[in-house]
Amino acid sequence: MKHLKTIYFSNSWEHLLAAGILILIVFLILLFAKQFLTARLSKKARQTPTYWDNILAETVASTSTISLIVFSLLCGVYLLDLPDEVNTVNAHLAAVVFLFQCGLWFSKAASSWLAYKTTPDMANGTKHGVMNMHIIGFVTRVVIWSIALLLILDNLGINITALIASLGIGGVAVALAVQNILGDLFASLSIAIDKPFEVGDSIMIDDLNGTVKYVGLKTTRLTSISGEELIISNADLLKSRIHNFKKMQERRMVFSIGVTFNTPPEKLRKINQIVQEIFNGISATRLDRVHFNNIGQSSLDFEIVYYVTNSDYIIAMNAQQEVNLSLIERFAKEKIEFAFPTQTLYVTENATDSANA
Repeated sequence: MKHLKTIYFSNSWEHLLAAGILILIVFLILLFAKQFLTARLSKKARQTPTYWDNILAETVASTSTISLIVFSLLCGVYLLDLPDEVNTVNAHLAAVVFLFQCGLWFSKAASSWLAYKTTPDMANGTKHGVMNMHIIGFVTRVVIWSIALLLILDNLGINITALIASLGIGGVAVALAVQNILGDLFASLSIAIDKPFEVGDSIMIDDLNGTVKYVGLKTTRLTSISGEELIISNADLLKSRIHNFKKMQERRMVFSIGVTFNTPPEKLRKINQIVQEIFNGISATRLDRVHFNNIGQSSLDFEIVYYVTNSDYIIAMNAQQEVNLSLIERFAKEKIEFAFPTQTLYVTENATDSANA
């Protein structure tokens, strides 16, 4: 017993036994709490459609057994009569282990979130989405562990002010040197997260129109309607106004027709009915309105507005073609003439020329 008291700073074997029992009890309680919370959260996650429950369950499950052992040991050690220097070291050790465990939790939460984002349903099967998510994950983990390391060093009494200042100056210098590349990189990450468009979407950027072929870290590539490849930097892309035609549920079509001035009023009134009957026989269309909206220089103009209940451009053009052919057939049957630009010249003879004649 005397030997034990000398080695363990004059603590009796009763204190040592109590400390050992407390260490075992605390470890078992923490281990049971971890397993219980993981099981409950996993069960709840299976019953909900969201993935946040899964992330929380995986985060709790990532609790390190080594951290539990260290916390249990520190709880037991506080029952012993130890020098102040040792207690100070234990306090620093507890803080370091806690910060390390927080780093594990945050890192696991970020990794789980990104893992769900890179599933085929979330990433739409695109390599670009998966690649960007991996980049986001790497950057996120670097930031998390950098903060944890700085906090650990600060807790250990190391002055990190100069280190942070040096990192800040170095970061500014690097950022200025590669600001264009970083701008395109962050724009690519923004596209991956916000998803204003995806590969395969038909979009229009200012006066450029095409289908998205590839979204990279620096540029986005489109295949234009005429066939050539358009390459646009991601930063410039996000600064532009983007029209995404794939998001369109219906396509609004507007066109005008003109009939001649000698068309009788009763036939002018009948044109609305004719147009209505035409659209009743064309599928995937919904007539919005027909109006005699203008008396032009050489025609009486009607404006027709309708919707194609499909975003496909080919279907819209097929519908417009059917409308045009039907209008020609019905107008021919009703003897209504389409107008075309004409001019009427009135020629009068000069009075002097008439007298001489």
